[in-house]
Amino acid sequence: MNGKVYRGIIVVALAALTGLVVVQVSWFIKAYDLRKGQFESSVNLALREVSDEILKIADADVTRRIGPVHRTASNSYIVPLETFVPYSVLDSLVRAKFRKHKISQAFSLSVYESASGTLLLGGFYPQGIASDHPPCLDRAQDEASMNFAVTFPDSHIGILGDMKWWMISAAVFVLILFLFAYMIFDLSRQKRLSQMKADFISNMTHELQTPITNIGMASEVLRAGTPALSPDKTARYLDIIHQENQRLRTQVEQVLQTAQLERGELKLIKKAVDLNAVIKDVTASFQLRLQRRKGRLVCNLEATETLVLGDYSHLSNVLYNLLDNAEKYSPKEPEITLTTSNSKKGICIAISDKGIGIRKEVQKFIFEKFYRAPAGNLHAVKGFGLGLTYVQQIVSEHQGMVAVTSEENNGTCFEVWLSNYAG
Repeated sequence: MNGKVYRGIIVVALAALTGLVVVQVSWFIKAYDLRKGQFESSVNLALREVSDEILKIADADVTRRIGPVHRTASNSYIVPLETFVPYSVLDSLVRAKFRKHKISQAFSLSVYESASGTLLLGGFYPQGIASDHPPCLDRAQDEASMNFAVTFPDSHIGILGDMKWWMISAAVFVLILFLFAYMIFDLSRQKRLSQMKADFISNMTHELQTPITNIGMASEVLRAGTPALSPDKTARYLDIIHQENQRLRTQVEQVLQTAQLERGELKLIKKAVDLNAVIKDVTASFQLRLQRRKGRLVCNLEATETLVLGDYSHLSNVLYNLLDNAEKYSPKEPEITLTTSNSKKGICIAISDKGIGIRKEVQKFIFEKFYRAPAGNLHAVKGFGLGLTYVQQIVSEHQGMVAVTSEENNGTCFEVWLSNYAG
């Protein structure tokens, strides 16, 4: 599938998912508001019926039945009876009407003197209409004109509780959306991984074919036994076979070691290692490579505490891989600087170059297996995309960390942090 079409499908799918989430949230808010309105209407109706019953008992003027309930807050209602009613009767009526209108939330019932607003009696019903008879204030009830108030302290929680099936269906819907979004993300990742694997196979074929071809050509010349072949030329062809064989072995080992690391099968032989010695050995062999391109490697070994607990061979490979990257991605004469320093974190090895750099948006991918950062017009850069993956895994096995600082066209600096060996 065309890359632009694939990206377009992903964008449309994500937009659709976002729209569905927005619609779901909107529906939830509207459903909550509707349920809240229904609850408030039920409470108002129940309290009006309580008021009518009390007024009938008190033989009061029926004209006062119109609009007796006042809402004083989002969860509080007051009924101005201005007549006397025993608390036990009021308690029974309120719970009966709430049961009739299916109002089961916890509430408090309070009785006030109508003239002064003094609290006379009250009780809290923690289980709503299912509560036992609540204790009242320790005060005798005078036959005075009174009002009563009902408050629902957890009305929002109660409304949400009444919407539990709606919430469960909404949660299932959101879960489906999440799984769908994850599938889109995973498909995108799999597509990118598939492309990287295809590039890896292509690069591996080319990289392995080159030394095989060189070995074949040199061996054919030697087998032909040309009489005019001088000892110097014979030695040269033998050197080619040896060098290309070493190159082929290194490439195969790199692939195998990465696979072993991934499976957890690579065993490190750790002991006290002097990083200065590792650096000197690696740079000595690397200098010959730089000389072919008239490059320069400057070493500033400023660290004084250089002992670490590690595997000499793999730490050497880590440094060689970083130097290899610095050289490959320097289109002109390579200028590489290797610096060591000590800090509270341990020892830091910094390898910087003045090459093509790495764009910020791709820096988060460079340690992924098979990934190779785009190198602009530098088509001569070859590789498997395993070097930095190997570096990160080996450093991690040494309980260290590796970081990169880079800017396009302004070079790159890799920092490897390792803990000092305490003995």
